[in-house]
Amino acid sequence: MPAPYRDLGLSPQAPRCSVSCVRVELQVDGASPSKRKVFPPAHGYVDLRKQPQAFQLVPAAEANPALGRFLEIVNGAESLFATFGATAGEAAAQPGAAPAAFGSSVTLVFADPTLNHQRDRYEHLAVQLSGLLLREPAEALTCELAVAGCEFPSESRPGHCLRISLLARGETPDHARVRWGLGLARVQQALLYCSRQIRLKLREVD
Repeated sequence: MPAPYRDLGLSPQAPRCSVSCVRVELQVDGASPSKRKVFPPAHGYVDLRKQPQAFQLVPAAEANPALGRFLEIVNGAESLFATFGATAGEAAAQPGAAPAAFGSSVTLVFADPTLNHQRDRYEHLAVQLSGLLLREPAEALTCELAVAGCEFPSESRPGHCLRISLLARGETPDHARVRWGLGLARVQQALLYCSRQIRLKLREVD
């Protein structure tokens, strides 16, 4: 597996589609229950829904302000989501691609626990996000959206989560990091749009 995919957990076997140099990959993770993620994590978890400014306590956000802003907003009042497991950093270059790469990975669940147990809800979210991101003009960006199993100990009931991995390439590390920051802002905007649409549908059901 090429180094950037290995480092960031991206899957080169996932279906791909491209528009204006933007590539979005969708994947449904079939990991066994023993390998599922757990929310909230047992160690190092910061509840950004309750403490929005605490994103500075997330090491990857402290080192990368663009990720800090992303976490603050995606965990904010306008959003339906709660994030965990955020990472960011330089990635190894891929043969034949730009020499520098920078990427991140963030996993999210719905802040309302009752929304986390339907895989169809997460798959619909991933498809909606991919459609929005593919409309965005950008250069050398790859975004993987992976629906995965997730355990929720407080509810004694399994559910799901969505991992968003973003990789940007550039001629220099700074160039790749700038592209990544712009791409992350696009993901943030798409997530807020999806939140508004989901809220409208939930109100219609009520």
